[in-house]
Amino acid sequence: GAIAITITFSETITVTGTPQLTLETGGTDAVVNYSSGSGGTTLTFNYTVASGNTSSDLDYASTSALALNSGTIKDASGNTATLTLPTPGETGSMSANKNIIIDTAGPTVSSVSSTTTDAAYKEGNTVVITVAFNEPTYVTGTPRIKLETGTTDQYATYYLGTGNDTLTFSYTVVSGDTTADLDYTSTSALELNSGTIKDAAGNAATLTLASPGATNSLSANKAIVIDGNVPTVSSVTSTKANGAYTVGDNIPITVTFNQTVTVTGTPQLTLETGSTDAVVDYTSGTGTA
Repeated sequence: GAIAITITFSETITVTGTPQLTLETGGTDAVVNYSSGSGGTTLTFNYTVASGNTSSDLDYASTSALALNSGTIKDASGNTATLTLPTPGETGSMSANKNIIIDTAGPTVSSVSSTTTDAAYKEGNTVVITVAFNEPTYVTGTPRIKLETGTTDQYATYYLGTGNDTLTFSYTVVSGDTTADLDYTSTSALELNSGTIKDAAGNAATLTLASPGATNSLSANKAIVIDGNVPTVSSVTSTKANGAYTVGDNIPITVTFNQTVTVTGTPQLTLETGSTDAVVDYTSGTGTA
């Protein structure tokens, strides 16, 4: 709706025509028509906010911002009113009396990052994704970010941050997820998912993200590796030639995995060797498959 702006005079006045008041509203100043008040001491000008208008504390443009616009403002004796207004920002001015913010531009994304330490993460681990905006934002519902996680893309879901300029999303690694440097899928990866992201004035946020890999993207700001592929055994064999072996012969047994594995301690392999099974200690191979 319109914002009613009132100008109070020192005595009763009569208005003819449509005087105008020019407001300081950024790149384009708003010119507001007189609405009502003739016959009293206070005139009302109704200002409807237009696209592109902006002000951190609404005021008129100057001391001469009130113009007759071919109309008249006079007292009962016919004296023309002096139209000089208090200096903007000083006592008696609009911005001194009121604190009205005009904001017609929605929030925009500044950067995507994470509070999770740069490292490799496996199935069940949680990674926190942060989206910074250029102003405080207010969230309803559960917006989400589509992440590039290999064969199946996963989502980081919003859970914290409304009323602040940074929103926080959470992603839990599932089996099969993989990426050498975690990032979202595209510039449009931030989705409302039937929710809303707006500023204090109610302007909807522009959800466009930096291109994946570019400055201010997740992978540019962080180095998070996702490895949800659990190592599995591909085969068990031996480098020993086929044949019969007796006491004291050494038979190397190799267990091959589907990916590189790292070993700590001394895993063991139990062999089926008759009435007493042989338990064989791990010897070498860490850092390979």
